[in-house]
Amino acid sequence: MSAVETSPSPPHPGDHAQPVDPGTFVPWPTDGLNREALAHYGRDLIRQTLPFTVENRRLSWWHFYSTLLVIGLFGAAAASPLWWPLRACFGVLLGLSLVRLFVLYHDYMHGAILQNSRFAAGFFKTFGLLLMAPPTLWKQSHDYHHGHSCQYVGAEERRLPLLSTHTDLGTFPLLSTDEYARASRGKRLRYRIARHPLMIALASLTIFLFSICMVSLITQPRHRLWSLLALTLNLAAGITLAVLAPDILLYSVLIPSLSGSALGAYMFYCQHNFPGVRYPDREHWDYAATAVFSSSYMRTGPVMAWFTANIGYHHVHHANPGIAFYRLPEAMAAIPALSTPISTSLHPRDIYRCLNLKLWDPKRQCMVSFAEFRQQTQA
Repeated sequence: MSAVETSPSPPHPGDHAQPVDPGTFVPWPTDGLNREALAHYGRDLIRQTLPFTVENRRLSWWHFYSTLLVIGLFGAAAASPLWWPLRACFGVLLGLSLVRLFVLYHDYMHGAILQNSRFAAGFFKTFGLLLMAPPTLWKQSHDYHHGHSCQYVGAEERRLPLLSTHTDLGTFPLLSTDEYARASRGKRLRYRIARHPLMIALASLTIFLFSICMVSLITQPRHRLWSLLALTLNLAAGITLAVLAPDILLYSVLIPSLSGSALGAYMFYCQHNFPGVRYPDREHWDYAATAVFSSSYMRTGPVMAWFTANIGYHHVHHANPGIAFYRLPEAMAAIPALSTPISTSLHPRDIYRCLNLKLWDPKRQCMVSFAEFRQQTQA
């Protein structure tokens, strides 16, 4: 019997337990496995995911063109001379649709959809530049993120945590309670800024413009041309619209950009910063175990699942990033090891719980808030 089969029989994917309380250690089904059994668990899990990496090419193109159609409709409505609240609403819907297209870009970069298509290659590279996520930079940071997902690497020497966000590690900066306790006042301030909810709410500026594009101009010469091209394209488009069509700049660019990037950044954040997540050190880190249990499952309704292109099935995606987004629910339902993840949602309560987690406590093996850290130090 395989290591996967030895775990308790999981419920149906729709029958998940309630979200875990913050500051709580959550046992994993893999905790009792030795290194050999854990390696077998990983190999067995990957083997079970392989059938779902087969792309339905026709379905991929359907999702691609239907997404472009919806974006075109919302974009036209946002640019039309309607009553301004309606234009603002269509601008938000346009932003949500761009989140979906970004996930398709993300899947393309993983090789899950539309490979060997020159048209898709040209389109997605251009799209990445316009969204200030140049393909080479995105691939570098995101591949590192997948290869070291939730592996605790500690604070970077001589680097500002604010500047390391996404550019190198493909994730939000993270300090342990021990490192934070030893940190200087200035470093604590920079870390608090980097983990502040405004970093997510203003992600188009803080993450995409600043952290991905501008920082790479200074720190990563081999990506400098792509970053400069992305910044130039966006600056030229912004100036042109500001002069010729400021209303289109507002309703068709700024509102969609702010709303879409905020949702996308939060989805990315909460998928590895949620009650129950673990950040093992290099010695105890395992790809398969952290992929499944340190990646959350975001419960959404069908409408939000469409806008986010199933990225809420993040534990399935981390188990095998070669699975196309439209096959993630199918894989989760079919593979027992993927059927009982720790879940979260877009309910305000769950959003607060995720955003309130700031530090990794290696002793308690859970994420804690700044308030919990202060209580611990005082005790």
